[in-house]
Amino acid sequence: MELLSLLKSADWKELSRARIDPITEGMSGAFLFRIMQDDFPVRYLKIAQDEAAPSLRREIVRTRWLAGQGMRVAPILRVEDSAGQVAMLTQAVPGRPAEASTLPTARLIDILAHGLASLHKLPTADCPFDESLGIRLSRATEAVAAGEVDPDTFAPRNVGTAPQVLLARLSANPPEQDLVVVHGDATLTNLIVDAQGDVGFVDCGSAGCGDRYIDLAVLADQIEEYHGTEAAAHFVRAYGLRSWDSAKALYFSDLYELF
Repeated sequence: MELLSLLKSADWKELSRARIDPITEGMSGAFLFRIMQDDFPVRYLKIAQDEAAPSLRREIVRTRWLAGQGMRVAPILRVEDSAGQVAMLTQAVPGRPAEASTLPTARLIDILAHGLASLHKLPTADCPFDESLGIRLSRATEAVAAGEVDPDTFAPRNVGTAPQVLLARLSANPPEQDLVVVHGDATLTNLIVDAQGDVGFVDCGSAGCGDRYIDLAVLADQIEEYHGTEAAAHFVRAYGLRSWDSAKALYFSDLYELF
């Protein structure tokens, strides 16, 4: 998709001499572009239309809130919101996605664990965004009803399970919640690590008050996939958990299948 054909405003002059590379096109009208230009740091422009617009609005307000709490997130340089389309221009968070980090595994795991623990220590009383289980199950219900969940992407343990069946099982057996401020989509792609060992967070549209296993289950699963079982165990220890609730982790891993 040509970027300039998406922008409804004629005054994006700051992009006129930039190299613009498309990165992804979302299933429901979301587009992401990398902006490269001399004398500027790398920037990203995300554009969401129609059904995807509310999600980007949510990302904008939650990213700004996290920045106000001192978290390392992408600085928002500009927002344009009109006529069913939202555009957000951000500056890249310095570093590399954790999935592409070249740091020694043990060092990387320590950094991720401490970075996530710092986010989870933010006071929930100050957080205005609800990512509790009821909200996430409701969002999953909408996604399943709209046919947005592809069972072909499910983990091996859920192969052959219809999204409706998985949703019903999760709705019938919710665990008790331990609320913290979560990222909400804590994948190795969305955690940015720099050479100094600082963690940055991108794609923060699902941040809010939710159970800590929303983040822990997803990140532990990915660490095990990329780095092995011992690395995942190291992550749990470095995060500071006294014990790992495997049943709860499995619940939230299954819930993540529906997002």
